[in-house]
Amino acid sequence: MRAVAAPLAVVGAGVAGLSLGYALARRGRPVVLIERGRIGAQGASSGPAALLNPHRGHSARAHEEDRAGLAAFWRLAGELQARGFDPGATRSGVLRVAPDARRARAWRKLPGVQWLEPLDVPAPYRAPHGALLVPGGGWLRPRALLGALHGAALELGVEVREGVRVLRLEPRDGRVGVVTSAGTLTASEVVLCVGADVSEGLPLPPLERVAGEVVEVATEPLAAEPELALGGSVYAAFAAGRAFVGGSHRDPDVPDPEAPKRLLQRLDRVLPGLGAQPGLSLWSGVRARGPTPRPLVERLADHVTFFGGLSGRGFLCAADVAERLAQALAGRAGGGLRLEP
Repeated sequence: MRAVAAPLAVVGAGVAGLSLGYALARRGRPVVLIERGRIGAQGASSGPAALLNPHRGHSARAHEEDRAGLAAFWRLAGELQARGFDPGATRSGVLRVAPDARRARAWRKLPGVQWLEPLDVPAPYRAPHGALLVPGGGWLRPRALLGALHGAALELGVEVREGVRVLRLEPRDGRVGVVTSAGTLTASEVVLCVGADVSEGLPLPPLERVAGEVVEVATEPLAAEPELALGGSVYAAFAAGRAFVGGSHRDPDVPDPEAPKRLLQRLDRVLPGLGAQPGLSLWSGVRARGPTPRPLVERLADHVTFFGGLSGRGFLCAADVAERLAQALAGRAGGGLRLEP
């Protein structure tokens, strides 16, 4: 009788875990996906909007990793749509307004963007120094994407266990015992995609936890409905008369009730009229950041890998990193694990 292969266990069903579970299932690997809560209901992956923009930071220069991430995301979105699922993505383009003349001079030279002089910037954006346009960028509704990945993974045979907490991992003759609140399973490999969840008993790399907010406001005061998502120190996505505004960063243990107000004040410099708007809703969440701004994939022990530390690049890079990690795990021999660029 043919032996049944032990499944690969993915712990955590945020954007990292679901992207990896889906990528592994596409390669025919048996996968068990374990989520301590409900998919899309908590964590940094549950926010109302996320930007898809590789031109980040003060330099606005896109790293190759981020360019690859954006391309991989749109491929994934196309696959999910072909399977009948809505990935919640809008390829609107992303506008970054230059804050001063010096930044404008530097940004004009960047490859992969379209430079807009002040008179070329569409209404209702205010850009006295001009702006760069990322035509291939956009934004997404994270819960819709997680729902699409969840549905596609189920169709491919992934076993999803929600409301189950992993308590500890135990080595077992070349495999791993995954002890959970609902019993124990034996896995051939375990990948921890737990985000900012601090789980005692699990071997996790050092991570910094960063909190942030997204505030929703009405765009009614504007003369025209914005169509381009907005990138930069404050970001915004627009749909159906609403703006979803983010960009705050704070210590998760130190509440900052003024953060939403500051976000809207910064947005008001680019879209005058929104700074005085009352917030319609407020989302707050915590994300994990590794020692560098890049996504973190680290071998923690035999048959145990960590995938996370995505910081603000989770939705931009998760699909690409998950594909490469799935390929490495599917072809892994012995104790090595290598992600091909």
